[in-house]
Amino acid sequence: FLNLDSEVLVRDGWQSGRKNLDRFLDEAARFQKNGGSLIGFLQWLKIAEEAEGGLKPAEVDVRSDAVQILTIHAAKGAEWDYVAIPGLAAKNFPSVGKKSDNWISNAGSIPVSMRGDFDQLPSISFENFSDNKSLKAGLDRFSDQWKSRKHLEEMRLAYVAITRAKQGLICTTSHFRNGDKPVAPSTLFEIFAGAIKEITGGLLLNHTPIPIGINPLKENPILGIWPKQSSQVEKIREIADLTNQSKELDVKSALVKASSDEERSILLDMQAIINEIKNKSDYLTVTLPNRLSVSTLLYLAKEPEELAIRIRRPMPNHVDKYARQGTEFHLWLENHFKHPALISMDDLFNQSSTKLEKENDAPLEKLQTAWLASDWALKAPIDIEVGFETMIDQTLIRGRIDAVYKTGPDQYEVIDWKTGKVKDGADLENAAIQLAMYRLAYAKLKSVPVTNVSAAFHYVSDNQTVRPADILDESDLKSLISKVPIEI
Repeated sequence: FLNLDSEVLVRDGWQSGRKNLDRFLDEAARFQKNGGSLIGFLQWLKIAEEAEGGLKPAEVDVRSDAVQILTIHAAKGAEWDYVAIPGLAAKNFPSVGKKSDNWISNAGSIPVSMRGDFDQLPSISFENFSDNKSLKAGLDRFSDQWKSRKHLEEMRLAYVAITRAKQGLICTTSHFRNGDKPVAPSTLFEIFAGAIKEITGGLLLNHTPIPIGINPLKENPILGIWPKQSSQVEKIREIADLTNQSKELDVKSALVKASSDEERSILLDMQAIINEIKNKSDYLTVTLPNRLSVSTLLYLAKEPEELAIRIRRPMPNHVDKYARQGTEFHLWLENHFKHPALISMDDLFNQSSTKLEKENDAPLEKLQTAWLASDWALKAPIDIEVGFETMIDQTLIRGRIDAVYKTGPDQYEVIDWKTGKVKDGADLENAAIQLAMYRLAYAKLKSVPVTNVSAAFHYVSDNQTVRPADILDESDLKSLISKVPIEI
């Protein structure tokens, strides 16, 4: 979308940028699943930024080739050989916060009785107070209990931080932060400083008293450009500027005037390149991205030119009532199976629906009745909404399988529910690429031969299950992807 993946790739740290884009798309899908609109989503993003500092980032990959800077919350579940915890200064960590979330003193906080974790929080009952004096004492006591709870949360966070280190832990503080006056080390730092004396190999450095004077950063501020310019981006801009400033060269005339063999050789190479370009057709070459959805494979097989145009110039797709109806049926079915619903990005942006399929979709109630009357309603799937990412050659294919049934020991069948009309002939052959990918992906997930997994479409309206013959195997899928680059 908007070529953001391409923009990410030319910047340093593109791996984490790609993951954060995927995380953002997941949040968009979750919001749309609950009936949210685009305007509502934008408003929700604004509130999330103001109230919580933005959405939760993607999970962090531990890297051994870089120093990673991240929050303690983001580091949960990961471990590094060495971890540094800076900023162990009073009121910073443990943090006292600029604004209390005590619901009595902060109108923006939810009362304890309305929270899901109310039984784990301090509480106050106003009916127990008979006069202003007892009320004030009760409020002060509640405030102290609330502060103690916040302090305990900070200590738990500190435990998370120190347990991220496998070999070495570095804890630091400073006498000055952003203000003019010096600050004392925090209680956490004092705890660590006291404990390190008992640890073999532990070392306490420069534990000096608080100095008197003005913050040196205030007297001599350090200035710089942020964000730091990427050398890769700068090189691209430099080349672009040179290209814009260049003048047209008449290679033939220059060859006549060439004064040395070296200059003549360069000009002959230039002439050969120009001739090669002229001899090519006027087609524009479009290369597939290295991450594809299953629906993209269907386009690649049936309408490669249309796919190339979509890649070359992405455009939003209108989601009409028929597409929503298909999504609603899947949500209903997932609820029927007592499983939380998940929507793929293809469903969200309606990339895989054709006009004919939309026109032939049956009303939701008829779809429900038809499915309940089918043999599948009597069977229990072992998996539904199975998300996967599978490498085919050098391309990552992602998708989501509607349902999986066990047909025998290490034998499975993947099912895709269809709300449109039954396909046959070339249309069925093209649609079967979807099943081929699901079949291969599930075989890899279960570490069984692909021959142990069968695949079928179930057309709900017609109560007909179709198992296409001669489904593509992994080598056939590789051949399909190797059709690139596409020319338009």
